[in-house]
Amino acid sequence: MKITKVETIQIETPRFYGHISGHVLVKVHVDDGPVGWGEASDSRAEDLASIAQQYNQLLLGKDARAITEINEMLRARHFDSTVSDMHLASAIDLALYDLNGKAQGVPAYQLLGGKVRERLYCCYPIFGWQVRDDFEQAATYLKRLTDLGHHLFRYYVSGDSALDDRFLREMKSRYGDKLKLKSLDFSGRFTDWETVVRYADVIRHHDPYHFEQPSRDMRVSAEFVRRVDLPVTWHIHSLEQGYEAIDKRACTAFNVACVAGGPTHIRRIFALAEAAGFRCLIGTDQESTLGVSAQVSVGITMPNTNLPCDPMGPVLYTSSPAVDRVRAEGSYLYPFEGPGLGVEIDEDKLREMTVETA
Repeated sequence: MKITKVETIQIETPRFYGHISGHVLVKVHVDDGPVGWGEASDSRAEDLASIAQQYNQLLLGKDARAITEINEMLRARHFDSTVSDMHLASAIDLALYDLNGKAQGVPAYQLLGGKVRERLYCCYPIFGWQVRDDFEQAATYLKRLTDLGHHLFRYYVSGDSALDDRFLREMKSRYGDKLKLKSLDFSGRFTDWETVVRYADVIRHHDPYHFEQPSRDMRVSAEFVRRVDLPVTWHIHSLEQGYEAIDKRACTAFNVACVAGGPTHIRRIFALAEAAGFRCLIGTDQESTLGVSAQVSVGITMPNTNLPCDPMGPVLYTSSPAVDRVRAEGSYLYPFEGPGLGVEIDEDKLREMTVETA
């Protein structure tokens, strides 16, 4: 199956709270086989035609079955784009799993080694800035979550620990056991361990599964890890970063997402974590349906995906280019069972959401 053409499509999907995310979809054609769809999630290309041109220069004539070889080549490429290099490598990786799964008549998760679990436990994001801007509006997002039959959420801290504590106390008062806090996400905002430890002490009693990224400085994070009794996760994008996090004990678990080079690459990060005795979760909430399907496919195939995960696109976004969304029930996401990523694109919806094509 030789690659004959790569198309790129910029779409936009509104989030429930009003923000509009862009996604670059890729469509990989081969000389004798199906079409593969991929996605550079939550990305806006100001240079879509240039991306398409570079993809075609690099990929035309390549064997679409050579997934690892192509992934290695694309991850070494600097695209000089408004979309990150790793997102662009990821989009093609997703498309090749989609294409090869369709060619073999099996779901992408079979190409990734098969299921070790049936579903992925996932959460909905609540942002501290939402609470700061409109406390009651933020509360309605959690009411909607429970109304839809979900319970798990994560909380990005606002920078005001008293406000965060008040919000989380109030949500517990209103919804009780209908809600469960997945994580307290510091988003790397702190520069010294004393401050983040004091902050954590104020809100720790809300019983999260873990803390997320207390600092962008691994030395600060390592001091934090020594002083808390919960798992501490870090966004890990490369093997090199993973080695450093293990060496410095900057975390006790890896937050890994397909946007970091695609399933082919992040499975190696999972393996590194497993060798070091670290747990993992599938991170980010940014994917549209193609990206969510890939995230679930990876998550259900890795033995050490053993913390609750972050993707919740089916609830976060109000629209999708797919005929069917990823099934979300009771804060669990379920894989598509069709071949490849299992996502059927609705051409009418796609046209409505498309901003540009190349």
